[in-house]
Amino acid sequence: KRPPAARALPKQPRVARALARAIAAVLGAMADSSVYGFTVEWFDRQAEMIKEYILNAFVPQTGCVEVAMYEQKTNRRFLKRVEVPSLSPQDFRIGANVTIYGRQLKVTGYCDERTRTELEALHSGVCFVTAPQVFRQFGALLGRLEGAGLRVARLRLVNEGGPSFAVQLTGEDAEMAWADVTRSVGEGNARRVSDGELSAYFDRATFPGAPTAEHCSLVLVRPHAVREGAVGTVLGALAEAGVEVGAVELLSLNKAQAAEMFDVYKGVLPFYSDLIHCMTSGHSVAIDARGGPEVCGQLRELCGPFDVEVARHLRPGCLRAQIGRDNANNGVHVTDLPEDGPLEVSYIFKSLLGQ
Repeated sequence: KRPPAARALPKQPRVARALARAIAAVLGAMADSSVYGFTVEWFDRQAEMIKEYILNAFVPQTGCVEVAMYEQKTNRRFLKRVEVPSLSPQDFRIGANVTIYGRQLKVTGYCDERTRTELEALHSGVCFVTAPQVFRQFGALLGRLEGAGLRVARLRLVNEGGPSFAVQLTGEDAEMAWADVTRSVGEGNARRVSDGELSAYFDRATFPGAPTAEHCSLVLVRPHAVREGAVGTVLGALAEAGVEVGAVELLSLNKAQAAEMFDVYKGVLPFYSDLIHCMTSGHSVAIDARGGPEVCGQLRELCGPFDVEVARHLRPGCLRAQIGRDNANNGVHVTDLPEDGPLEVSYIFKSLLGQ
């Protein structure tokens, strides 16, 4: 008797095959990435309420950080997994703001012990306050620390018997960075403080900001330059040029604030949308630069042409040639017209920062 013919297995349904491929792709991508979980919150201005989310950050060995977000209460997906080139693991510090597609999210907690352990090690930082006598040296000092891989987490210029910088730097080997600070300026010229003690220097009732000067100009170190460790380069260049600095502070702009700040460029610059995206992608450092009636022109000369390629060819020593990447990410914004200087400085330091 002939054996029965072997029956072919039924074909896998098309949807199931697609789902299997998608799952395999996700698992493969996760295998090449470190995945960290955070709780974040976002203030919805239209609804006038705080909304809470779970944010997963996928950090690959090479390439861009990717994020996915879910509503905390319903676990419903809010943002599918997408690349955010402006983010790095150092940005996810408890209490810090991260900007994703124009939304400023406040990091409020860790979702698991592994994330806590690895990120707290990454964010080990050092807080210190400089003495007035090292004010002019601070840019060079900060540049050296940024060159060692540390990044500015908090920064403000205050008056404590003279101009003093209140600073928090984060990154690996923070203790070695502190040793470098004390070697460079001497133990008596940079005083280490706790995180809580540093926060007191950001209390505007205790340390009010300086009034706006008649002749001033706004310098904004753009977010990409802050991430890439160029804040010290800018402050050092201002000190070397003899420009007086009346105020310095780290801040984040949301989309509405950036649009108001750069409204004059709307319809003028072809990369205006990219400019707004750049300015809302992370922290900026605002500097109130002062001098005589010529200070605006002096700063424009120091920064160089707006177009980075032109700057590199014609003015290779200017700031934009040194730290700019492209026209939207050209390192620094500087006030165009002398009459706009007090307006821009007042908008940043009084309207936004409340000095």
